Amino acid sequence: MEKVKSECIYCGVGCRLNYVAEKGEIIRVEPVKDDDVSEGFPCLRGLTINEVIRKNRIIKPLIRETKEEDFKEASWDEAYWFIFNHLKDLEGNEVLFIPSGKTSNENAYVMQKFARAVLKSNNVDGCCSRLCHANTISALNMVFGINGSPGRIEEADTRDLILVIGSNPASNYPVIFSRIVRAKAKGTKLIGVNSPLNETSRFCDINVQVKPDTQLVFINGLINELIRKGVPEDRKSIQGFEQLAEAVSEYTPERVSKICGIEKELFEKVVETVYSSKAFGIMHGMGLTQSRNGFLNVVSLLNLLILKGGVLLSGRGEINVQGMGDVGGVPPGFLPSLVSRDRLEEAWGVELSEEAGLNMIQALYLNPVKAVFACDVNLALSLPDLESLHKKLKEMFIVLLHHHFNYTVNFANVVLPIAMLIEGNGTITNWERRIRLVRKVVEPPGEAKQAWIIFKELSKYFGCEKLFPYSDEKEISREIVELVPAYRNVNVEEVYSGEDGWGAKKPVFTRYVPVHYEGVDYPVSKKYPYIMVAVRTPLLFLHNELTSLSETLMNANRKDIEACYMNPEDLKREGFSDGETIILSSPCGSLKVRVKADATVISGTIKMYIHSEKTPVNRLVPLNYTFNTFTPNYKSVAVGVRKDAS
Repeated sequence: MEKVKSECIYCGVGCRLNYVAEKGEIIRVEPVKDDDVSEGFPCLRGLTINEVIRKNRIIKPLIRETKEEDFKEASWDEAYWFIFNHLKDLEGNEVLFIPSGKTSNENAYVMQKFARAVLKSNNVDGCCSRLCHANTISALNMVFGINGSPGRIEEADTRDLILVIGSNPASNYPVIFSRIVRAKAKGTKLIGVNSPLNETSRFCDINVQVKPDTQLVFINGLINELIRKGVPEDRKSIQGFEQLAEAVSEYTPERVSKICGIEKELFEKVVETVYSSKAFGIMHGMGLTQSRNGFLNVVSLLNLLILKGGVLLSGRGEINVQGMGDVGGVPPGFLPSLVSRDRLEEAWGVELSEEAGLNMIQALYLNPVKAVFACDVNLALSLPDLESLHKKLKEMFIVLLHHHFNYTVNFANVVLPIAMLIEGNGTITNWERRIRLVRKVVEPPGEAKQAWIIFKELSKYFGCEKLFPYSDEKEISREIVELVPAYRNVNVEEVYSGEDGWGAKKPVFTRYVPVHYEGVDYPVSKKYPYIMVAVRTPLLFLHNELTSLSETLMNANRKDIEACYMNPEDLKREGFSDGETIILSSPCGSLKVRVKADATVISGTIKMYIHSEKTPVNRLVPLNYTFNTFTPNYKSVAVGVRKDAS
């Protein structure tokens, strides 16, 4: 038996794990007792990776000319020629590249380099970043001048109060939450501000259930009251304070309670608790970001953070979504924020396109491209307005690089088998911008290859092999550190010896940016009288492609992920019985689903889990998004309900 220390494959917390392998197979996963992140207590998802890694794997390249044909197995050479012949006559702006937050920095970097340098396409956009925390990154850029979190995980241990808003860390980030619980045992208070109550709510000293998409009103009202009660002089001197004070002055307790649907006395209790805090912390999630108001929500939250001199403890969704964005996996333009086209042309020795890249919403819906490279994503379930999306995907030439079969395979012309994260070497960057070494634990099965090797080999067919002279991942890491401003202080040799490196975290500047509430995203109507909120449950991850393969996780899951949940009074008023099959409908689609009573759901709202392919909740989500980041609204969708007549 061999024990290899490497990274978890799931969330952006980035725990280190011990993989015990025998005869080329992982037989169990153990904690790393001295891991600075997990402190020896990773979550159950990480400890069951051995149950999922070999099941349902793609092991050979698959190709087909039309979506109606069956796939046929192909050699790598056949697959590469097939791709080349379909792409050789396309312009760069006709091709979209979707890198993954589940693969290494090195894989993501080479993919975006292939896009920009070989096909002259700046349409590079990582799925998890666009759909989850693009609003957070954009807000951090505006308020602090950085595109990563200034917080660190150990700061959770020293807070006297943590505000959890639009987030469920007990479910989504158990390792961070374990620190919060430990701090709570020492006296830290916890305030939860969410729409449906969740697993975290059980631990909160104060729970506030606001109406969906009204969090901005709550935060601005909180800022207003804190300013009225008195702010330290050093925080008054920060740029934008006077403008902020004027902007939030209209968010009185009376207005907050009316719009958010909460008791004035409860709001005032939150104000007093936050005002009294001497070591304030904030943790937010997609309940705040995934709406038309998502960017404004986060900007307002950062205003509160500055006002209280607090720390940001918010996680990210996938293991390397921060790193994927850092190394060039998002548009517009080029590598993160400050790298010019001239600098890249000099470094790569090639002329690049001057066009600003399209993000995936633009490239898939608004100005559809002709071809898509998608790496380790399940975009056919992840994006909104699925009926419209699927029609467009059927018209596009789709190259899917993946390790497991998933729903998106149904729309692909080419499926290329890739290695999973721990079947290769490289680095990841977690939510803190902590850069960690990934060691290969086992060889990938069949003919699967590292994604960076695939793009290196494919470049030969376009006559561009000289652009990819790498013999291993460390050489790619060195190029990343040379070109990415946020990584300039990273010592590659130290990281590859097992020490954590750090991307840039210090704010370039600090300023208040006043923002106003612009109304709810989807006002209810007679036809669509309920607001649907999409949520997650503990143990399962994303659309459950991998976690569904774990017998342990599926047996431990106690949630019916294929049902929708309504307040008992709403259920009674509609004449539904608990467990009855009903029809949910929205302006873009309908879904047949069981309905269950749940007293934690606010009257007038409906809760649905995102994890099941059988009940694809995004079929009900219209194409509606944040004005500047194009992050779709998944958290406040107007829906109607009716009995199933079939």
